[in-house]
Amino acid sequence: MNGKKLTAVVLLAALSVSTAACGKTEETPEAEVVAVEVQTPRTGELTVDTTYIGTAAPQEQVYVIPKASGTVTETFFEVGDTVQEGDVLFRIDDEAAQLQMASARAAYASAQAGVTAQNGGARELQNFQTEEQMRQMRESLADTDEQIDDLEDDLKDAKNTEKDLQAKLPKAQQALAAAQAAYATAEAAATPRIEAIKLEIARKQEKINELSTVSGNSTEVAALQTEIGILQERLAAVNQELAGAKAALNKAQNMVTQLQSGIAGASSGKSQLESAIDQIEDGQDTIRDNLSAAEQAYAITQNTVYPQTDAVGSAQLGSASVAINSAQMQLDFCTVKSPISGIVESVSVEKNGMAAAGNPAYIISNKEAMTVTFHVAEKAKNVLAVGDHVTVEREGAEWDGVLTEIGTMTNPQTRLFQVKATVTGAGGSLPNGVSVKVYATTQRDAGKLIIPYDAVYFSAGDAYVYCVEDGRLVKTDVVVGLMNDTEAVIEEGLSESSQVVSSWSSRLRNGVEAQVVSIDGEAVVKQEAPEENAENEETPAEDGGEAVTEEAE
Repeated sequence: MNGKKLTAVVLLAALSVSTAACGKTEETPEAEVVAVEVQTPRTGELTVDTTYIGTAAPQEQVYVIPKASGTVTETFFEVGDTVQEGDVLFRIDDEAAQLQMASARAAYASAQAGVTAQNGGARELQNFQTEEQMRQMRESLADTDEQIDDLEDDLKDAKNTEKDLQAKLPKAQQALAAAQAAYATAEAAATPRIEAIKLEIARKQEKINELSTVSGNSTEVAALQTEIGILQERLAAVNQELAGAKAALNKAQNMVTQLQSGIAGASSGKSQLESAIDQIEDGQDTIRDNLSAAEQAYAITQNTVYPQTDAVGSAQLGSASVAINSAQMQLDFCTVKSPISGIVESVSVEKNGMAAAGNPAYIISNKEAMTVTFHVAEKAKNVLAVGDHVTVEREGAEWDGVLTEIGTMTNPQTRLFQVKATVTGAGGSLPNGVSVKVYATTQRDAGKLIIPYDAVYFSAGDAYVYCVEDGRLVKTDVVVGLMNDTEAVIEEGLSESSQVVSSWSSRLRNGVEAQVVSIDGEAVVKQEAPEENAENEETPAEDGGEAVTEEAE
């Protein structure tokens, strides 16, 4: 019996012996008394906590990733060191960046020379560039014509495919209707058979349960179990027939779905092809406009000094200036600084080693607050709320946590919801990435009568307890609500003054006389009988003993 504690059972018996005229003695039957401990129901709140496995991580953690690659020339911090925001973590060899800066400056000087040359009037070069642009635009027009021809061929094929699929669809829909009718007929025929078989199995199982309580019926039980097996085989056969009709229905449905999907795909393909043709034709219009503009500009620039020369030169100088700024940025990338204040968790670079752009070099964590992430089922998710307190435990140490995030969608693999809690004050006791236990209250019931779980018994799904009333045990039916490992909520059947038996004994029976040895954990002191009465009780036993001895002789 689960959770039931054995307590001492006190049997009080008195033997009264009287001597008849014939010299025989007469015994009275024993009076059974059961010693019990009782508990009065308390009114309060009962909660059920669920244990989850979570993972601890700093609430703020950054991966310091260099934006430049090269040889590390200096490092300034190691694992476990404390850094401040803006501290230089390491430096990368900047020789290549210095060369890039020199090249950018040289390009700027070259741009300045180009401006001078343009202002002097290099018309032949400008004419050449314009002619080249016009040639490329004419070639682009020819290429787009070919693209339109190819797309129109594809459009024709898509239309033919759509037409073929639409022709096949009515026949497939007829087949689906027939399959649906066949399945409906099969289901209508199978359903009463299934229900009848299930009912018969339930009846025979109930009979087995009745026979199992009485010894000597193993043969009849075995026969009933054999009959249940035959019924189960019949049930499986009916289900298999229904499954066959369902498979045919699914096959017909899949065919209709495939045809409809194919038609939709062909229609979508047509729309895409038509849109592509429209876009290319729009592009041709743009190219033609650009070509016309280029031809007009070419005609104008043949014997005209370009008034835009200064603007072009200014743009070239601006571009060269941007290159210098870019080179300066590359130089800055060679000095890597900490973006936050915290503790160095990991270092993957060393002096004279290589640092690769895009690969984490330092991991820095701010451990003033830790985040514990765990996953719960939907039922628990619906009970939890942001702001609820949870207990986080690792290696015997516990911390208070507060829920800060409850996911609204499940993980595709686990079908669980992600929940996050913030834990403060853990410091180095919760290293990054360790597993912890999280205790969260997922069920709660308040204002109800609560008794020890061990006091509740179950029979055929019905719950009952033993109460002491007028010195005797009374078997009392109850309705049980929320339960945990130690207590149970009683919805119906008890009152606040009920004396519920909390100790277990094999002699607990309805109507048996009960001796209460403790109430709510407090021992009940039994009053001792006066010494005079004790002597009076011993006399019949001695007389009886002598009488029995004489008769035996």
